[in-house]
Amino acid sequence: MVQSHLNAPEDRSPNTKTGAPRRHGMTVVEIVAVVGIIILLMGILLPALGIASGNAKWAKSQSNMRQIFQLMQEYTTDNREIICPAAFDYRDSGYAGKVRSSQPAGAVPPLGTELGQRMNYGTWTDILWTYGDFSVPKLGGASDDSGPAWNYRYDSPDRPYYETNESYDSVFRAALKPTTTPGGDEATPFGTGARRSEVAHNGYFAANLLFDARTDPNENLYGDWRNNSEVKRPSNTVYLVDSTHGETIEPTALGFGSPDDPDPGMQLEGQVDFRYPGQTTLMLYLDGHVGTEGRWEQFSDLREIRNILVDSLR
Repeated sequence: MVQSHLNAPEDRSPNTKTGAPRRHGMTVVEIVAVVGIIILLMGILLPALGIASGNAKWAKSQSNMRQIFQLMQEYTTDNREIICPAAFDYRDSGYAGKVRSSQPAGAVPPLGTELGQRMNYGTWTDILWTYGDFSVPKLGGASDDSGPAWNYRYDSPDRPYYETNESYDSVFRAALKPTTTPGGDEATPFGTGARRSEVAHNGYFAANLLFDARTDPNENLYGDWRNNSEVKRPSNTVYLVDSTHGETIEPTALGFGSPDDPDPGMQLEGQVDFRYPGQTTLMLYLDGHVGTEGRWEQFSDLREIRNILVDSLR
């Protein structure tokens, strides 16, 4: 009798060649093998993605520094070749600028220190914010009954603004978060250093206090009003550097770290933030170029080995 597909036995094996039932799905061993491969690939790719992201933010921070230099040039052109001061106190200044004006009238700057609430006192960011005529951010600072809320129209946003607007991207801040914060009471020069809560914010660029224009001799130990003719090597002279502490940095081992002391216990970390891939930092020089520098062993290495001027104009 010849069987056809119409009268074939019902228990005929699905696999006509081997008689074994056809398998469906994956075994536990196969699943474990696939998961292991995925984990291995993630272990390879994630570090590469992290480096790529770090490089992109490194490039963004460089771009920010170049924009800062363009604003500095505008200020210099309008003020008889004066270099934008790192910090200022306009009480006795011959170069008063329209910065840190009360907006609206009667408002008190939100920085919780005596210096931070002084209208005539500020940094390079306040000057260049005004020169750049940046759009006015939302009102910030106190909103209680003590007075009107502060408006950053003539004052570059500081910590109080970032506490409630952490995604705010400013040309005066780095694209990467700081590696650490000193846990001070306020960013320099208004206080002893960035607060620990600021580790979630964009990192600081700090201006060299070799260009300090404050009038109080107890505050200003290194700087003066400087003009372009005093700078003999602009391509070697540092104006800005990434910082963990705030908007200004001392042109000393205290600021830049690693003093010339043979005792390792006397070495200081300083305030420079090496936040980019390869533990590098950015420096803006007075000719407008941005350099990337790795860690140095001694403060003197900057001048003697790397030919970088931090504490001198010549």
